[in-house]
Amino acid sequence: MIDSIVLFPHCRWETFPYQTILEVAGRERTVYVVTTPAGLSGAPSSFRSIARNELHTLPWPQTAAIVTHPCWIYEIAGRAPAAVLALLPEAYEYGDDAYLRCRDALCAAASMIVTSSEPLYFEQWFRRCRVFLRDGLDLASDAIADAAIMDAISGKPLDSLAKLQLQRRQDFREEQLKALRPTAMQSFFQAVYQYLLGGYEQAEHSAKLAFEQAIFAGDDTAVITYFRFLSAIRLQLGKPLDAIATYGISAVTDAERNAFATMSALQDEGQDALAAALLLRMNEDYRQAAELLEPIEEADRSGLVRSLLFEVYSARGKPDLALSLIGETRHAEARKKRHLLEGTALALQGKRHEAIHAILQAAMHGAEPLQAIAELAAVDQQAQRLSEGDSA
Repeated sequence: MIDSIVLFPHCRWETFPYQTILEVAGRERTVYVVTTPAGLSGAPSSFRSIARNELHTLPWPQTAAIVTHPCWIYEIAGRAPAAVLALLPEAYEYGDDAYLRCRDALCAAASMIVTSSEPLYFEQWFRRCRVFLRDGLDLASDAIADAAIMDAISGKPLDSLAKLQLQRRQDFREEQLKALRPTAMQSFFQAVYQYLLGGYEQAEHSAKLAFEQAIFAGDDTAVITYFRFLSAIRLQLGKPLDAIATYGISAVTDAERNAFATMSALQDEGQDALAAALLLRMNEDYRQAAELLEPIEEADRSGLVRSLLFEVYSARGKPDLALSLIGETRHAEARKKRHLLEGTALALQGKRHEAIHAILQAAMHGAEPLQAIAELAAVDQQAQRLSEGDSA
């Protein structure tokens, strides 16, 4: 039973955007906030401030962690709370590469993710399940997200609510498309909702419409954005040859053309699952790519499955799984890569000293891994500032 909540905030309570959620969830639970008493000013009197050095005293197996800034990921690491809820305000959804690494690690560790924008909502759905959107545009959709937050805090399953919200967002978008003159992006968003819900014929229609609208609007990205997505849709429709041909038309860079040549060759060799996984990976549908790759890893002869899985796990914020795919090697560059990845995985397990040791081993083969130690220190400093009542 979850009887405690600990909030890792991005700001002081007086400007905290999820006050109502915390107040409702905390009616029958003890609520701790990692901030100073001043940072908690205006909160319910039952809420307690807690310092970082006191976090070890909490009953973590009975505690839900609510996190609204990625810099807290290493503070949560290794504590094994009963649930981790990542609630990301729109202003804190994106940042530089170091920031995104923390964000992706937080999302990978989370029991549920609540985003404030559709782009991140879709991005996360292509990486994992139990993703929710709370953007204020549709009250019914927001209500589903709020209900899911309460269920997550109670330790209940969320898959049904996640699918229900996808359906509601699709219906909401459909209402908008009928009432307004839709743009290419609006039609594309509808295609993504239909794809995620398994309505692939509808998704193909919407994606074609989005492509046509983009062409007429003079959008230079029409082919690589809207037309390319048709390749993933046609794959799901059971048309692998059409899917690969569609992707080939959208291939622009050398890497994309090489991927097209590889998936075509794999299809010709009868390696349908591997060809499909590569196509999904090139469409950044990492979740479904992993579902195809994991069952065929043991039969991997060329190393391509492991290579793709490494990319997929890295994109999904799972360095521990990516690390399991790298064998021992004498090659200096490969050893550096392995030690650096090991350091990241250890840091996300709460083993900070071991992580730094692994990163220092990586630095024996080049100075660039030292940047990873600097990143850890910067993240720690940001978490300390937030714990002292500052805002991000």
